[in-house]
Parts: sequence; structure tokens; C-alpha cells
Amino acid sequence: MHSNRSFLFLSRALSILALGGVLIWAVPAVVAHYQVQQAADAQWADLHARGAVRAAIDPGWQPFSFFSDQGWQGLDADLTYELVRRIGLSVQLDPVGYDALYDALHLKRDDIAVSAVVIDPSRAETIAYTEAYFDAGVHLVVFNRVDIRHPQDLEGKRVAVALGADGDRVARYWERRLAHLTRLTMNDEATALAAAQSGLADAALVDALAALRYTPHVTGKLPVLISVEPRLYAIAVRRDNTHLLSALNAALAELRADGTLQHLIRRWIVVNP
Repeated sequence: MHSNRSFLFLSRALSILALGGVLIWAVPAVVAHYQVQQAADAQWADLHARGAVRAAIDPGWQPFSFFSDQGWQGLDADLTYELVRRIGLSVQLDPVGYDALYDALHLKRDDIAVSAVVIDPSRAETIAYTEAYFDAGVHLVVFNRVDIRHPQDLEGKRVAVALGADGDRVARYWERRLAHLTRLTMNDEATALAAAQSGLADAALVDALAALRYTPHVTGKLPVLISVEPRLYAIAVRRDNTHLLSALNAALAELRADGTLQHLIRRWIVVNP
């Protein structure tokens, strides 16, 4: 009987100690979460007190952002205005060189950074990104070929590339791994696309800008663009600015759903290269 009581006492004591250990580890996490929440609340309140989102934007990054006689122009400028309008605020565009966009965020000079900002996982500790709105990476472009939907399908096929471009580099990679892939080198990406359209090549490997800009010259069925090496553009915010990030993502989802995003891409990338 005595041994049973001792065992129960020891079990309870160990349980209390274990709970205490959990609490010791949990308290800092709870405090950190509370501090992050406070920072997000404070930044959200500051945004609404100002009534404007400050956006770091490169004034010379065509066709995404540039300054002209008509004011701020480009896909990123229009996208920023539209997103911020949908969350009930105005925009203050702050001209910042591309290399200094992140500095503007870290110094809290600006709330967001735009201008073809590439999602960079190495910055995850301090920077968060909205959902991507544009993939500028290398794409496999196919005209009237239903048997090519992935780079592996290029086995035994002819692929056109611009000599020395990123598409050429990707094609060289697949050339070493696929049997009988023939790499056709052209002077530029437009010529590579024309070769794929005419049937001289089975497909072309080019960047998204070249593929989209070629679209107006296509007669008949539009080509299929397959992302091979993504280069995703998004809007950057400080990681602790969670309310703003959520609001931007919600507005971006609306723009994608109602066709506004595609309209802006067509306006600035396809029609006005």
C-alpha cells in the first residue's frame, strides 16, 4: 500500500514537472506571438491613420514601373493603385532604385516594395510576399502540339532558343538528359518563337515577356505557355505587417477572379512591350 502511494506521488510530481517544463517553453512563444500581433495591429492602425500605403517603386523598370510625362506607368504601378484602392486606402509611390527596395522596407520608410520583385525564400525571416501575380521565368511555348506538355516530352523533338538566353541554358540542360532532343539556336527569342509557329521547330524555350509580346503576331489558335523555370513576381512587405499582407492577398484574389489582373498584364506586357 505504501509503495502504491509512493508511486502515485512520484507520478503526480513528474506530471507537474512536465507541465511546468511545457509552460516554461510555451511562455516565450506566447509572448513572441503577442508581440508580433501587437506590431501588426500598430502598423495597420498607422496605415489607416495616414490613409495611404507607402510603396517603394523603381522609376525605371519598364514595362513594370516607370515615370513619364503622364506620371507613374507600368504593370506594377497600375496593380498597386488597384490593390490599395480595393482595401480602402490611397497610395504614396516612393521612387527607389531596385537594389534599395528591401532597405526601404527594413528602415520602415515604406510599407510595401513593388517593381518586379522576385520571391526570395532566403529573406523569409524578415520579409513576406503576397501571392505571385506574374511568372517571368522560362516557358516552353507550343503551337498546335498536343503531345508536348512538359520538358520530358521534348525527347525526339526540335526546340528553338535564342543563343545565350536563359531558354538556351535550360535547353542545354534537357539536351544532356533527353535522347535525340535537337536544339535549334536563333538570333533572338522572337525568331525562336517564329520557328516554333512555322513548324521549323516543335517548341520554343523563351522567357514569359518574349512569349506574351509575340502573342499579337499569332494568327489562329494562341500558343500554350508551360512554365519550366519560374521567376515569380510578388509584392514584398515586412514579415510582421501581417494585416496588410492578408488584405493585399485578398484584393489580389479579387483582381485575378474578375479578370483585372489579366487585363493589366495584357495592357502592359502584350500590347505595350
